[in-house]
Order: sequence, then structure tokens, then C-alpha cells
Amino acid sequence: MLGLAAVFDRICLYAARGAGLLLLVLTAVIIYDVLGRRFFNTGSVALQELQWHLHGAITVLGFGYAYTRNAHVRIDIFHQNFSDRLKLRLEIAGIALLLTPFLLAVVWFGYDFAMRSFQRGEGSSGGLGLDHRWIIKSAVPLSAILALLGAWSVALRAIATLRGRRGSAFSEDDLWRS
Repeated sequence: MLGLAAVFDRICLYAARGAGLLLLVLTAVIIYDVLGRRFFNTGSVALQELQWHLHGAITVLGFGYAYTRNAHVRIDIFHQNFSDRLKLRLEIAGIALLLTPFLLAVVWFGYDFAMRSFQRGEGSSGGLGLDHRWIIKSAVPLSAILALLGAWSVALRAIATLRGRRGSAFSEDDLWRS
């Protein structure tokens, strides 16, 4: 179980590193666009759309990694007073009963969303922007898959911890460190 959790962690880590590289690309595009507008009277709708697309891709590629590092939104009003074992059980139940079905629906409908865009040859509505809108729309199901892998990694480590395995997690707080 812990081996599979480690594989899921690595996939999420590589996606996050890819997002980091895209951040460098986004920075270069913004600098190019700002300098071009300011000093050369250039600028384009396509460059602005590219900035939004890169920003979106950077955000969603980090979802799985964020979950494996406990960097997601959590409401801890009651949670903080629970025992570690109860926290682990709640984490597993939340992943199994709430998060997994929701993310599977996002994958299902997101795939259809991107596929319809691909089949229609959808591009920018203004005509001056980027073509191939399906590329950024494909980030929707991809982000859900990465979030699933991150969540399943945490769930597997929680199960291992509850079973007494001391491989990568000893308490609820250690689940998100690898």
C-alpha cells in the first residue's frame, strides 16, 4: 500500500514541478507582453489569453500535490479536538464517500467538456485569441485525476497507519509528509 501511495505522490510531485516550469514560461510571457505594450506599442489578445491559460494550468496541476502536503482548505473547528485515529478514519471516509465520487464526476464531465471543444475546433470567441481551446479545457479532467491520486495516496497512508504500519505515516499530522 505504501509503495502505491509513493507512486501516486511522485506523479503529483512531477505535475507540480511541471507547474513550476510553466510559472517560468508565464513570467516570460508577461514580461514580453508588458515590454511590448510599453515600449513597442504591441500587444495581442492571444498573449493575454495565453497568460490566463498558463495561470489556469499552473493552478490545477498543483491540486494533487497540494493534497499530499495538506495544503488544501480544511475546516478544523471540531477536527482539532479529535484523536489521531478518529482523524484518520474521517480522512479515509471523506476521501472514499465525498471526494472520490465528486472528482470522478469531474473527470467524466470534464473529459466530455474537452472532447466537445476538440470536435468543434473551438477557439477564442473574439477570433483574435488562441485556437485549440480544448487544450486548456483538458486541464479540468487532468486536475481531477491528479487530485484523486493525491487523495488516494493520503488514504492509503492513513489505512497503513491505522493498521500499525510504520512506513511513512505515524499520526494524522504525518500523513502529508513524504
